[in-house]
Amino acid sequence: MNLRQIPKFLLLASAGSIALLPANGQTPAATTSAPLSPIAFLTTHEWDAKLPDSSDGKKMKIHAQFTWTQNRQAIRISNQFVTDGKAMPYIDGLYAWDPQQHAIVFWYVDAKGSLSKGTVKVEDGKLVHEFQETQPDGKTASFVARVTPHGEQGWENEIFARGEKGLTPLVKVRYEVSE
Repeated sequence: MNLRQIPKFLLLASAGSIALLPANGQTPAATTSAPLSPIAFLTTHEWDAKLPDSSDGKKMKIHAQFTWTQNRQAIRISNQFVTDGKAMPYIDGLYAWDPQQHAIVFWYVDAKGSLSKGTVKVEDGKLVHEFQETQPDGKTASFVARVTPHGEQGWENEIFARGEKGLTPLVKVRYEVSE
C-alpha cells in the first residue's frame, strides 16, 4: 500500500465501521463483548465492599467501578479505598480477551506501583483469577481469586495466596450495589 492509498483505505474502513454502528452510536455488545460476557455483569453497577472498621474505629470500604472501553473490547478496572468517606486510589487496570491464549486476561497496578497480571476462567459458576503480583522491588507472589456472582445485586471475592503447600485464604469480601 503506498501513501496515496492510505487516506482512501482509512475512509473505506471508517465508512464500513459507521455502517455497523446502531443508531445510538454504541458498538454492538453482542458481537464485540462476547468473549468478556462472563465478567460483563461487573459493568452493570458501581460496587461497594464493606471492610471491618480500622483499629481506630474508622469506617472502611472498597469502591469498585468497571466500565467498558469505547470499542467494547475491554473493561476498565478502577477501585478505591474509602475511609470515613475519603477516597484514596487502590487499583487501576484492564480486562481484555487474549485471542492467542483463548482467555480473559487482566492487568492492574496498585497505588504503591505493584503490577498484577493473570487470566480468568469460569469454573463451577465462579470466575477464577490466577495471577502474579510483582512489587516495585521486583519480588513476586502468586494468588488465586474466586469471584462468585450473586445475581445482579452482588458478588463475592475470595483471595488466596499460592504457596508450596497450596492455597492459603487471605480475604473474603462481598460487593453490593453502591448506594
